[in-house]
Amino acid sequence: MRTISVLYTGQLAALAGCSEEDVAVDEGAALGRVVEELSGRHGDGFRDLICDGEGKLLGTVLVAFDGRQMQGERDGLSLDGVKEVMLMTPIAGG
Repeated sequence: MRTISVLYTGQLAALAGCSEEDVAVDEGAALGRVVEELSGRHGDGFRDLICDGEGKLLGTVLVAFDGRQMQGERDGLSLDGVKEVMLMTPIAGG
């Protein structure tokens, strides 16, 4: 088991009560498993911002591994070798 840093911005940081936290992951862990754990830890408001009704990561959530934006189906992405995950919800503006 090892630790990764998860970074949050905006509403996610407010709901999590922090802008960064460490999460223990097993080798071979996938992003979807970490999102599930974080959603349970931070409650329904947090979950509603990043997950659909089936608990899958919403396509509108920006995900970056070690500063590199990830595309497509991200729930199954392996966290092997990843040190930092950033989650960011869409920013509305006008």
